[in-house]
Amino acid sequence: MIVPEPFFTPRGTPFSVRGRLKALSALGHHVDVVTYHIGNDISLPNIQIYRTPWIPWIRSVAIGPSLTKIFLDLLLFGVALIRLSSGRYDVIHTHEEAGLIGIVLARWANVQHLYDMHSSLSQQLANFKAYNYRPIVKFFEVLEGLVIRRADAVITICPELSKRVAAIDKDRPCFLIENTI
Repeated sequence: MIVPEPFFTPRGTPFSVRGRLKALSALGHHVDVVTYHIGNDISLPNIQIYRTPWIPWIRSVAIGPSLTKIFLDLLLFGVALIRLSSGRYDVIHTHEEAGLIGIVLARWANVQHLYDMHSSLSQQLANFKAYNYRPIVKFFEVLEGLVIRRADAVITICPELSKRVAAIDKDRPCFLIENTI
C-alpha cells in the first residue's frame, strides 16, 4: 500500500488508510505500507510500515498540494520500487496522487493496481489559490483520467467521486466505501 501522507496523523486520508489497514489485517492479509517519514507507527497484525528517508528540514506536510509533497513522492516512489523488487506482491494499493506511482509499478511488476480515490486531484488544485492555474488543473485532469483508466479497480469515499470515476470510465470497477468514525 502506497500512502503519500504523513501516516499516521489524525486527519482525513490517514484515518481512511488506518480503517483499510484494520480491515485487511482482520481478514488476515499481510500489507506493507510505504509512506512518508513523518507520522506515528500503528501496531496491527500483519502490517509493516516502511518510510521514506528522514529529511531533517521536513517536519510536517500541509494538507493539499505542495512542492514538498512532490519531493516526498519521488522518495516514496523509490522506497516502493525497492519494496517491490524485494518481495512478491499481489496488488499495489495506492492512495491519492500515489495512483501515478501505482500505474508505473503495477505495469513493471505485472500486478493489479487498486486506486483509493479520496479526492479529485484536479479539483484539489483548483481549490488552492497557489495552484489554480488552468493549464496545471487541466494537466491534472488528464493525469487523473489516466490513473482511473489504468487502475484495475477504484475505491471512492463518496458518491460524487464514484460519479466522477463513471464519467471518466463507466466500465471501470468502482467501489464506494464511505468513511465513518
